Amino acid sequence: MSSDTLDKIYDVFLSFNDDAKRSFTGNLYNALRHKKIKTYFLDKNDDSDEDYDQLSPSDLKAIQGSKISIVVLSQYYASSSRCTDELGIILECMRMKNQLVWPILYKADISNVRPEEDGADQVRTYFNMKPKFSSDSDERVQRRKQALWEVSNLNRRLYRGTDDECEYDFIQNIVESVVKSLPHYDIFISFTGEDTRHSFTGVLYHALHREGFKIFMDDEELEGGNQISKTLLESIEKSRLSIVVFSENYAYSSWCLDELDKIIECMKTNNQLVLPIFYKVEPLDVSNQTNSYGHAMIAHENRFGKESEKVQKWRSTLSEIGFLEGEHVKENEYEFEFIKKIVQKAIDIEQNM
Repeated sequence: MSSDTLDKIYDVFLSFNDDAKRSFTGNLYNALRHKKIKTYFLDKNDDSDEDYDQLSPSDLKAIQGSKISIVVLSQYYASSSRCTDELGIILECMRMKNQLVWPILYKADISNVRPEEDGADQVRTYFNMKPKFSSDSDERVQRRKQALWEVSNLNRRLYRGTDDECEYDFIQNIVESVVKSLPHYDIFISFTGEDTRHSFTGVLYHALHREGFKIFMDDEELEGGNQISKTLLESIEKSRLSIVVFSENYAYSSWCLDELDKIIECMKTNNQLVLPIFYKVEPLDVSNQTNSYGHAMIAHENRFGKESEKVQKWRSTLSEIGFLEGEHVKENEYEFEFIKKIVQKAIDIEQNM
């Protein structure tokens, strides 16, 4: 499955106006990206014909798909119709989907945000602007006022920009809070330990880790009859990319096959990415269940019954692997070069998500 065909799902949505873009918000965005946190940052192109004041379908999807919305309430935030419309949707997602909303009062006073207060000059200026907003309905204006009032009552962080405050430290504290609030893994690696734990998969894990990826790789010696744990299932759900190392004995493990079922389910329901790696086995042996994969499935049928729903599901899942684009480690190939290629592919996927 190609990554460019998927809807992008973000960790953080940044809502801000232009007066904070070139300084604080831009620095925050770069700090989040440095930590490999997928962040939506709308960077207006001055040469674009698009109406920057209107929310696009991609903006809406980004808000709805984000886990945290950071709202940078700068001095002129409330003067932007786009910002206040964004804010209304952000707060709706907070109420309906329990998304986190973190307001940051940036070099502004709370009176710049609350429409009802006499000192709200920027808000009053925004709501009285003519003719730019003359087409706005009273109902739409009221929704914007309500959103501004609601966000002003949330717990917020304050940055005044005084001489005794360090913007770098303030931003790093925000990034640390985001990391703690996103207990996800970048990559889940599914493999059978007896084949590759101390060779290919172990080296791949360390190569990905050196590039800053957060990886879940179950390193316990597990018996094939053990039931897959809830923790393991949650780790798959929280991963952006699953790498499945199909080796000679992979299909003999019911644990691995249960993992694979969950991985394919998340691919279909959550648009997660799956990268199959065929380690010294042929892709057709996996999808058609021949050679060691055929023997493994016969062994499962003997154990659970030929008509077992579990075994039939495993067979169906293995068949679907043939439709995914994967990588093939061949007998005469240098593994270190192959691993470098996989790491670069993971980096490219991360940058395009």
